[in-house]
Amino acid sequence: MSKMSREQFDKAFKRMNGSWAYENADLQPEEKELLYKRLNGEITDEEYNRAFIERKGKEK
Repeated sequence: MSKMSREQFDKAFKRMNGSWAYENADLQPEEKELLYKRLNGEITDEEYNRAFIERKGKEK
């Protein structure tokens, strides 16, 4: 998998997150950063999933 630049990611994320906001499913800045790290291979799927679930659990 090729790495995505921060600029490419931010542009794509803005479109995606705007669409998700209509469904009240938009991601917070910390979740955005996790996604960027996952897409660029800085963390594994397992690490991403665990961190994402932990964050969502804290929001409740």
